Amino acid sequence: MGLRPRLVATRSTFMMDLLMVALAVAFFALAIGYTYACERL
Repeated sequence: MGLRPRLVATRSTFMMDLLMVALAVAFFALAIGYTYACERL
């Protein structure tokens, strides 16, 4: 029973890491798309 809170905290931390990586990738994709859109003007 003592390991259960640690497991939940580890899973929560892993999901937060995944979310931050996904947000970073989305940000860079939007920045590249914005650059290409401005270049066409």
